[in-house]
Amino acid sequence: MLEILGATDLPRLKNMTRTGWDMDPFVVISFGKKVFRTRVIRHSLNPVWDEKMLFHVRRYETTYKVQLTVLDWDKLSSNDYVGDASFDVTELIRDAPQRDPQTGLYSEDEDGSHPMKEFQLPLTTAKEMPWEAKHNPVLAFRAKFQPYDGLRQRFWQQYLKQYDACDTGTLSHLELTSMLDSLGSTLSSQTIDSFFIRHGKMPHEDEITIAEAIQCLETELGRPNSEKKRVNIEDNLPDSSVPVTPLLSSEESAPFLDGLDFSGPPLSAISADDFSIEGSSKALPPSAYSTERSEQPLIQVAEPSSYSYGTNGTNSRQQSYSSSDVEDSPGSWNSGSMSHSDDSFERVINVKNCPLCHRPRLNSKAEVDIVTHLAVCASQDWAKVDRIVVGNFVTASQAQRKWYTKIISKVSSGDYRLGANSANIIVQNRLTGQLEEEKMQVYVRLGIRLLYKGARSRMEGARARRLLKSLSIKQGNKYDSPDSARDISTFIEFHGLKVDEILEPISSFKTFNEFFYRKLKPSARPTEDIDDPGRLVSAADCRLMVFETVSEATRLWIKGREFTVARLLGDRYRDQAERYAGGALAIFRLAPQDYHRFHSPIDGTVGPMTYISGEYYTVNPQAIRSALDVYGENARKIVPIDSPQFGRVMAVCIGAMMVGSIQTTVQEGDEVKRGQELGYFAFGGSTVVVLFEKGAVQWDEDLLINGRASLETLVRVGMGIGHARPARSMSMSSKASRAMPE
Repeated sequence: MLEILGATDLPRLKNMTRTGWDMDPFVVISFGKKVFRTRVIRHSLNPVWDEKMLFHVRRYETTYKVQLTVLDWDKLSSNDYVGDASFDVTELIRDAPQRDPQTGLYSEDEDGSHPMKEFQLPLTTAKEMPWEAKHNPVLAFRAKFQPYDGLRQRFWQQYLKQYDACDTGTLSHLELTSMLDSLGSTLSSQTIDSFFIRHGKMPHEDEITIAEAIQCLETELGRPNSEKKRVNIEDNLPDSSVPVTPLLSSEESAPFLDGLDFSGPPLSAISADDFSIEGSSKALPPSAYSTERSEQPLIQVAEPSSYSYGTNGTNSRQQSYSSSDVEDSPGSWNSGSMSHSDDSFERVINVKNCPLCHRPRLNSKAEVDIVTHLAVCASQDWAKVDRIVVGNFVTASQAQRKWYTKIISKVSSGDYRLGANSANIIVQNRLTGQLEEEKMQVYVRLGIRLLYKGARSRMEGARARRLLKSLSIKQGNKYDSPDSARDISTFIEFHGLKVDEILEPISSFKTFNEFFYRKLKPSARPTEDIDDPGRLVSAADCRLMVFETVSEATRLWIKGREFTVARLLGDRYRDQAERYAGGALAIFRLAPQDYHRFHSPIDGTVGPMTYISGEYYTVNPQAIRSALDVYGENARKIVPIDSPQFGRVMAVCIGAMMVGSIQTTVQEGDEVKRGQELGYFAFGGSTVVVLFEKGAVQWDEDLLINGRASLETLVRVGMGIGHARPARSMSMSSKASRAMPE
């Protein structure tokens, strides 16, 4: 949860006409693929926004920073940049409640709340600004992280207190049964008895503490289907001697909301499709507290006819869960998460509608997700929110654009969204988690869109092929001439390259191409897990796409009608194409601004290499997602590597538009280590496609998620991207050596 409070000592900036000075500030907040923007406060040097948001933190996002940028809104011209602030999510995670390893319960402060952390961060600028001598702007905000299961336990604690009639902190069998009945529970009497027996108590004689009850409820929520009991209808008929109290159906239950002292909700993955945050701030209608038993209770018990099993949630990306403190989704139990219920199994909670935000069809979700939803809605602090930060932006730069710049972008580049097949190339930086737009000249974007939107008719003609080949050769010759060295400084400035990473001084490069395939200092690209040969690493500084199978890659990304693995490998290795059926595939795309040497992703022995002459189409995503078989038609070099951990791996080094040559710096029979250089490309864009046999590799989760969303990930040489599957390592290695072509 993040609360943007305000800023102080902002500078006055000139308006577009240079006739006046003013400040109309707003803040853009970005974390991974989530981007928000506050409202604009007019004419204020010390604005107070007091706006709040909550968002989900996936396991692989825990190393990311939350980036906050303050800008000055202008009606006609582009918005003026004021400064940046950022903080690491790990700061919040370290301060989060911790689970007791013995009981599984979370520790809280004395008042039962988890406080938010206060931040007062100075705004920093990329380059020195004229106003910095007079002003020291500071951005104030608060933030907190809370695991989902910790929040659920908080909910259970507050709700169970409503059924502790004697206020002793303990519950009898009757009190616990009454609480479960109010939630529409179908737990049998025998299952409830087990709550007491587990803690050495007699079910109808002793009482259990609220903490013990929470332990049992959480265990039951996460119980896999195979361990759940079947419902016995006769055992679950209500006892006429037991009063059943629907949640929030009487005035005595009304203090339930006031009794919750959450100090804000956790970081939540509940989307706009799940519930409306605005709706959660509305007061409950008087009918919710009516004492008339004839009125329909606010929580409705689901009819058995509506039960069925399925995958969890409405978001296809939320299908696997973990019980770790750093959650991957609201449902944090592997086997217990299912989106539809079955009337033949017992359920802890079984309700149709949320009593707070009135979201319907909750019974179609897993029990663990229903309780998580109720816990978020019940947070007292969150119920008071009356202003919500505007979200749903694609990138931080888009969040500050004017309407007319959006129109220009739409016309020149196409659709602007994640995974769009357009000339707007958006990638996620794996180091920071930020979404970035690939930097290229406007005329290049427009040219690519015109050429490859409907490429079948424009690009497959012999004249177009000859033109691209001629341009690539001429450009290569141009950048090999001494006169081209003058372009180096301009190129560095346009792309913001880090000069301190380059091994040789800039003045030592006699041509642009020498600079283009420059070497970096060894310390600039360390290899991750250097002592673990089963750790697969990135082969290049690139925009990476990974897929579990080749067929998945062709369905989501590679749209060339004639693309096949056999065509990609060429005549020499065509007979080995079958071994990669069902195997994984990685695409390392190098943009012109990237370091253009490629490296080995694995430990192994280099096999017989072969060069295949071909075309010089661009490897821009819009070309890859056109009818053209770019990978199968472009000039390329096949570099097989035999590895004890991964078997026979095929690295296909593909030249592209403006690439004059593909040079390898290893020989057949060389032993290579992960991160060791294999070769380099001359000027232009280029790609390395790496093929793995079936079952050889397990990709890192964040890369798979981005691949399924057609979103490239910006990675660096030596960065870990996957692991070998050890059970198949040796068999694949021996099979690869037997299949080595003569």
